[in-house]
Amino acid sequence: MNKLGPTIKKIRIIKGLSQKQVYTSIISRSFANRFESGTNDIQAEKFLMILDNLGISPSEFQYINNNYELPLTEQLLTKVNYLYETHAFKTLSDWLNQYKESHDIPIQIVSGYAEVLLAAYSHHYFPLSKNIQLLILHLLNEKSWTLQEIKMVKILIPIIAGHEQFNVAIDTITARIEENYKHYLTKYADPFQVSDELINYYGVVLQNYLNTKNYQAAYDLRNKFNTDVLFLDWNGQISKQLWLAVWELYFGDYESGKATLIKIIDFKSMFPTSFSLNIDAIFKIRVADSKSYQFRQKNK
Repeated sequence: MNKLGPTIKKIRIIKGLSQKQVYTSIISRSFANRFESGTNDIQAEKFLMILDNLGISPSEFQYINNNYELPLTEQLLTKVNYLYETHAFKTLSDWLNQYKESHDIPIQIVSGYAEVLLAAYSHHYFPLSKNIQLLILHLLNEKSWTLQEIKMVKILIPIIAGHEQFNVAIDTITARIEENYKHYLTKYADPFQVSDELINYYGVVLQNYLNTKNYQAAYDLRNKFNTDVLFLDWNGQISKQLWLAVWELYFGDYESGKATLIKIIDFKSMFPTSFSLNIDAIFKIRVADSKSYQFRQKNK
């Protein structure tokens, strides 16, 4: 990674700004020259003020300063998610074998995440590796989460709920993600698309409740999907309608829920790219299971 000052100079020149416009009331002209040459470092508070004057976010600056590449951990997470969503499981398994013995804590956490994805896809009970345990304990012990934790937690719900080692109620995890989610919203926008993450989290929780036959908890979850404050993009809107349709299959109008799912599948077929949600599998499993559930309810 490059020194901060020369990258700031590069951005300043790209934007056509003078040193006076960028540094006035923050640092002196002589210090600015030394800073831009890479001789001097700068306090974090002043650095953030300079970024504001440049009109650039810290994350974009980090990307530019890293030669237009994501930080290593984000690169690894992006690759893991891409391999999973495109069903390249052999390649994902090879990737895991390459990194799972790393002594770097962030890489161990990403490796644990990859192990969980592979295990979740194969639907079998599996022992908790040290990387998976590290990932889960990290999430459970930290009350304040970054975007990385918010994005990871949904895939861990079946493990946290299913392994005796982790005596934590799903409601506790839900309260924590909801509290941390609020930190990333502004009054008028969702700049980090955490609303989509929250909707998908609720979807995973709904599926877990249905799989474990905790139907009352699943029934009570409906209002979570109808929260008005969510700033959803079109992926989030599709996810929201998908999970509300699944809810209808079990607890509302079965035919209406099924019809909505068919519309979503038809809409998905218009696009060559794969969706992160395996909608076809969800449709097949939930239509059959909800029909059995409603039959049992009627014949009590």
